[in-house]
Amino acid sequence: MLEYPVELSADDGAILVRFPDVPEAITYGTDKAEALRRAVDALETALSFYVEARKPLPAPGRARGRPVVAPSLQGLLKLELYNAMRAAGMRKAELARRLG
Repeated sequence: MLEYPVELSADDGAILVRFPDVPEAITYGTDKAEALRRAVDALETALSFYVEARKPLPAPGRARGRPVVAPSLQGLLKLELYNAMRAAGMRKAELARRLG
């Protein structure tokens, strides 16, 4: 599963969330719970940049006691399909052809 560790830090009255393995994903919240909820969207958005550029998704690092954030179920399914298609060297048109 794609569970990415996050680093939380205080930032001017807010909680800043950064993903060491996905530097494009940065967000914040007024408290830890809100910051982690927003982190899901930030992660999915940042990973979509990799998909659009047809780049491999960054591998999640070890949590080492840090909180982890995973994409939503729908996001996870899309990313796993993307990984499978990349591994098979398949493009969207080929997938569409195979699905009829």
